[in-house]
Amino acid sequence: MTTEHRKAPRRDVVEISREGAWGRVKYKHLLSCGHTEVRPRAATSPKLACAWCLRAEAKNEEIKALGAGIQQIDTSDINRKLATEEIDISRTKAIIATRFQIPIEAIDVVATDVNGNLVIQHALLFLSAADVARLSRNQSGG
Repeated sequence: MTTEHRKAPRRDVVEISREGAWGRVKYKHLLSCGHTEVRPRAATSPKLACAWCLRAEAKNEEIKALGAGIQQIDTSDINRKLATEEIDISRTKAIIATRFQIPIEAIDVVATDVNGNLVIQHALLFLSAADVARLSRNQSGG
C-alpha cells in the first residue's frame, strides 16, 4: 500500500463490477463518494481508501492557495453605475417611442463603452407600413 492510500479517506464500497477478458480482469469498486477504485482483485472489506478523494482535496487546497493571492474587487460601485447607465438607455428608448408613437420593442439603442462609460452610438427604429404612412401624413400636414 502506498503512502497516498494510507492518507486517503476510507469510503464504503457500494458496488463491485468485474471487467475485462480472462487473464486481464480488473475489478471496479464504486465507492460511496462516487469515485471508482480499480483493483486486480475484488475487495473483501466493506470500506476502501479513496485515492481520488485525497487527490481532489489536494487540488482544492492548491486552488484555495492560488485564490488567496487574488485581490477582491468591490463591484457594487461598478454595478450601480452600469444600472444607472442602463436606466438612461431605457429612458431614451421610451422618449423615442413616445415621440414617434411606436412600440418600445421597435427601438434598438446601440451603446458602447467609451472610457468606462456607456455612450449611445446610434438607435435603430423599425417602422411598420402603418407607422410610415402615419408619420408621413403628419409631416405633410394631412
